[in-house]
Amino acid sequence: MNIDNSVSIVGCGISGIFAALELKKSGIENIKLFDKSRGLGGRLATRRANEGKFDHGIQYIRLDGISHLPEIEDLIKNNILIETKVPDLFVGYDGMTSIAKFLAKDLDIYKEFKLLSISDGPDSMEMSFENGEKINTDSLILSSPIKQSIEILERSSVKISQPKLESIKKLEYYPTIIVMVESESPINLNNEFFTECSEGFFSSITDNFIKGISKKENFYTLVCSHDFSSKNFEKDYDYINSHLQAELNIMFKGEYNILSNHKWRYSTPKDFYLPDDSLQISSNSFIGMCGDIFTNGKFDGAIKSGISVAKKLLIK
Repeated sequence: MNIDNSVSIVGCGISGIFAALELKKSGIENIKLFDKSRGLGGRLATRRANEGKFDHGIQYIRLDGISHLPEIEDLIKNNILIETKVPDLFVGYDGMTSIAKFLAKDLDIYKEFKLLSISDGPDSMEMSFENGEKINTDSLILSSPIKQSIEILERSSVKISQPKLESIKKLEYYPTIIVMVESESPINLNNEFFTECSEGFFSSITDNFIKGISKKENFYTLVCSHDFSSKNFEKDYDYINSHLQAELNIMFKGEYNILSNHKWRYSTPKDFYLPDDSLQISSNSFIGMCGDIFTNGKFDGAIKSGISVAKKLLIK
């Protein structure tokens, strides 16, 4: 591609960030990233509450197949990415969101920009945002959850491959409900800072103090199971918390306070796009798609997908 052309990336999760970094390394400078939220990082998410801190998305990461990347080496060298006492498990020094913030520090990011649709123009594509902004771009990468990207494409007037669109429409996610709890006393977890649960309403529990995220003790992130989350995702938090009460009472001996909740509608892929690590879906101007659903649903897979879509654009 012409290095002077503009590239827009929708979604500031780790896949979109790595797509931008790969393009920058190849000499592309005119790159803008847009995210509908007030933050960045997607499920690399950290929240403060009652003088403590929680990670409320991804709890830890593995570096399978990506430890050699210079960006990962830089994160470790700068003590942003820290190996825990559990071998091969890494966390962000100041919460998982610190990973995204460090990587994106030199990128041009526009927050609270929700993309509604795209239209073809004579020389470039025009993006229309919910805030009323209209921005032209030569190339576009959609790194948001695939269901959201499909909604954008179906509202758009751009030439795309219908067979490819139909193939990704079949892909689904599990939703996840997160509960953030402060307890009066610590609970014993099996693996230093977290434990995975095989029964009940929760799939994992993380101690944010032992993990090194919260300076205040007894701050726990509880991830609800796929089954519980799917059945109760559309319910309000009061309803959800009341149904969790009996299990929480046993776990914390009745001495706890729910400080916050969060819902991830597109949390874990149920299935994956098997043909490739990313997708070019357009038949005219470049529109690419990336994300963990194109690989393995994990941090390393999202990075590989972001790099993959960037390479597709570079050879266009």
